[in-house]
Order: sequence, then C-alpha cells, then structure tokens
Amino acid sequence: MSERFCSFHPSHEAEAECEACGRWICARCARFVLGHTYCSRPCSLKGTSLLLLGRVRHSLTRDLPALWAIVGVTALATILLTTTGLLVARLAAVSKPPSQPVTAPSAQPARRVTGHLERRGKRWRIVMNGPPGAAVLVTVEGRPYLLATLDGAGRFRTANLKLPEKKPQIELFLLGPGRPAVQETPTRTPSPTPTPTPSPTVTPTATPTRSPTATPTATPTRTPRPTATPAPTPTMVPTPTPSPMVRPSPSTPAGLGARARPTRKTAPRKVASTSKAPSAAIASAQTRPSLKQLQAPPDLHLVLDDGPRIAITFDGGSSGNGTAQLLDLLRRQHLRATLFLTGGFIRSHEGLVRQALLDGHEVGNHTWSHSHLTTYARDRRQKLLAGVTRPWFRQQLRRTEDLFYRTTGHRMAPMWRAPFGEENRELRAWAYEMGYLHVRWSSLRGASLDSWDWVADEHSRLYENPARMLRRLLKFPHLEGGIVLMHLATQRQQPPWQVLPELLKTLRERRITPGTVTELLEASPTWRPRLARARELHRQTYGE
Repeated sequence: MSERFCSFHPSHEAEAECEACGRWICARCARFVLGHTYCSRPCSLKGTSLLLLGRVRHSLTRDLPALWAIVGVTALATILLTTTGLLVARLAAVSKPPSQPVTAPSAQPARRVTGHLERRGKRWRIVMNGPPGAAVLVTVEGRPYLLATLDGAGRFRTANLKLPEKKPQIELFLLGPGRPAVQETPTRTPSPTPTPTPSPTVTPTATPTRSPTATPTATPTRTPRPTATPAPTPTMVPTPTPSPMVRPSPSTPAGLGARARPTRKTAPRKVASTSKAPSAAIASAQTRPSLKQLQAPPDLHLVLDDGPRIAITFDGGSSGNGTAQLLDLLRRQHLRATLFLTGGFIRSHEGLVRQALLDGHEVGNHTWSHSHLTTYARDRRQKLLAGVTRPWFRQQLRRTEDLFYRTTGHRMAPMWRAPFGEENRELRAWAYEMGYLHVRWSSLRGASLDSWDWVADEHSRLYENPARMLRRLLKFPHLEGGIVLMHLATQRQQPPWQVLPELLKTLRERRITPGTVTELLEASPTWRPRLARARELHRQTYGE
C-alpha cells in the first residue's frame, strides 16, 4: 500500500480502492456511501444504484407468504382498474361534442406599451398605458431603472422621481403579455349591399397596409394559429407617433415592448424592410470570419494588468434556494457582480433574473442544460465528448441567449462559463465566433478562488465552514485581477455567502475594488481589445 499513490493526486499515498472503477485514491478523494468507498460522484452514483438494484432484486426473488402475495396482487389490480377508469372518463369528456358551435378565433391586434414623461415641478413622473396586468421594464439612459406592473385598466403612473433636469431618454420593454382585456370594437357603418348573400371574396379597404386598430374581417381560408402570438413587423404595423422623450429601443425587434423571437433569420429581414439606412447586419454577416480564420482567445482566469481590481461571480444552474436573500445582501453591500445563468435557471426563476438585472448585475451565458462537454470527469483530459458538436454547442448558447432576451428585453454580456469548468481551445473558438469570451475562476500555484460553496456535505473533506472559506480565499497569492467563483443557490443550513461582508471589507481595506468581469477587462490593456471584438461578434450574431 505504501508504494501506491492516488490516481488524482500523485503526491498523496493511496489509502483505499474505488469499488466502482478500481482506482487507488487517497483520503481526500474518498467518498463513503452506504459503507462503500468511491472516488467521485459518478462512481458513487453508479455503485449506489447497483447496490440498491441488487437489494431490490434480492427482495423480489424471496419467497413471500400467501397472504402478502394476495394483498400485493389485489392492490396492483385496484391501481390498474382505477387508472383505466380515469383514462376512459377523460377520453369520454374529450370526445363529447361541444354544446355551442366552435368558431375560429378572430385575429386580435397586437397590444403594446406606450408612455411618456410628465414634468412635476423639479421632478418627473412616468405615465404608461398598455395591456392590463403586464410587467414593464423601464430603462433610463440605457440602464434598468424600474420594474412596474400595469393595473386592471392598463395604466400606471409613478410618483415624483429624482431624474436629471434635462429630459432623460427612457425606454419601455413589455416583459409579460398581461391579462386578456375586452377589446372595444370600433363602430363601422356597413355599406348597403344590393344582395343579402355575402360575397365569398374580401372587399379591399382604402388603405393598402394593415392597420392594427381596425377589426379584421373574417376570412374562412385564413385562421390565425391559437398557439402563437402574431409578432408585427415595422412595415406591416404602423406604430403611433410616440412622445419625443420615448423612442423604441434598437434591441427590441418589432417595436416597443414586442415579444418576438430574436432569431438570426428575422433580423436581416426586418432591417431590410425599413426605409432607413442599409442593413448593417447583412454587411457584417457577409464579412464574418470563418472558424478557420478565427483565433480562439486564451482562457480567462487571471488578469495581471488591470490594477487593484477583483471580479465576484456567481453561477446559477437550476435551483434558486436562497437566491433572493443573496440579492438582498449584494444590494446592501453595494456590490455589482457577474452572474452566469443556465436556460433552466432563467425559465424557472424569471422574477429573480429581472431583479438581478435591475440591481445592476451583468449576466453571462452558462449553456442551456449545464451538460458535461469534455471527458475531464472520466480521465482528467479536456477532450470533447462524442455528442458535443459545433451545431449542438451553438444551440446551447443560442437558446439561453434568446430566453434571456424574451425575459428581460436585454442581451447577455459577451461572456460564458463552461459547466464544471470543462472547456478546451475548440469550445472557446466556437463560442468566440458567436461573441462569447470564456471566463473561468482564478487558480495559481495550487491555490484557487473557487469557494467550494457547492459542497453541502459536512462530512466531505472538501467541506469548509464560512470562516475557513474566508481564510483560504484571502490567502490567494494574487488577488489583484482575480475572479472569485460562488453559486446563487445553496443546500447548506448556513448560507456560505455570509462571508461576503467580511470578504468585501478586507478587500477594500487592501485597496482592491470588487466588481464585475466587464470592469475587470475594461481596465486591462491586454483584454480590452478582446472584449471589444467579442462585443462586435455578439452584435453580428444577435443584432442590437
């Protein structure tokens, strides 16, 4: 045993053998589950599943008394009969003919949000009108300022706001469709027809373009799909002239507050249909460099020429346990951080994502499903897994970006973080082609700024209480230019981010300014051009 060494830490003597894969491991790598020893979480899951399966198989092969057998068969038969009865009743209810004739739904005009500023002495008041119950994000001079909900009548008026004396530029983003409201159909005097029989053809109106305020006539050959909301384009829907203080944001594809899917196909079509300047997206797409010409940027984990700065980052996978308390703590500490979110987190916690954006945090891409990308967990090598292809990987980033845009009305920061830290040069090149820089956490000379807050088992050798975690982070050999990794959710009884106040206090005493990754890169002469190039590629991929 003394001549064997750990497979993961060659400098440590091996003390046990993994019962799932047979590797020799040290006490630091050992995981004890149900009295068995494993080297990693995948091996422990595999070994535990095999153990439980063996116990279940052993239980099924045992001889049972006749009474227990009769009870089990009776219970199983009862469950099957009940399930069959419910299914038959549901099918009968669905197949029942409707009591009223089914009519095709009439096309409803797209509803949007309008608003303007009113002068109230030395202050301002925002007045908005739109769909009842809709959620609206208000930005002032390009920064999130207010998240409002329209009342039952579709109106909202703020109190006096402390805004600049000069008329500020505000933008409105419709985040939710709101409750369906009763549309008042404008009265129209029908023209007398010589015959009572309706004509099968539709009489064209005097205006050649479609009007969103007129009630469309019923056409038996074209019925709108009830599952999709029609997204009007600028050429088909003439928007009303807004106040000079409100202009549509270039990041909203179909006007103020529209909820259109920001795909790559629709962006050139919408820009080309306007009568303004030629489309910049089409010209940039023609000059886009190919993957062979694109150089993969280096892995970003430590910035050495940015001055006394440090970036605080949080990863959000799927759980939101404690995230609201963490956002409150960051707000009290006046700290703006960088959040890397998956598509599952954004879909499950839309309110928390919007609140984080309102608090000034920047959000990066953490892929859609948080899947393994390389073979690092198996052989400690960063080789691509069999199913990780360029189209699949691009779809992971694009789906997350599109969902974030539909949720908040804003684009993500041009950066991403690989799940489990599994990345290589090829993945960085694929992401950089879409406008993303890979951001890792700092590691130097065997030390790391990974807080290990994801370890919730107090019996694990990687578990650290908040005090020990703080001491280890502060002992990092080069805090200036470092990137700290923490997580938005926790399964611990005591949240690990309670060390943040003491950590931020110590950093500021050492004249180190905590902030976002973007602030870290903009202060670096080396990384500033790469960030600018990533922003350009990001705009070419997703538009403004």
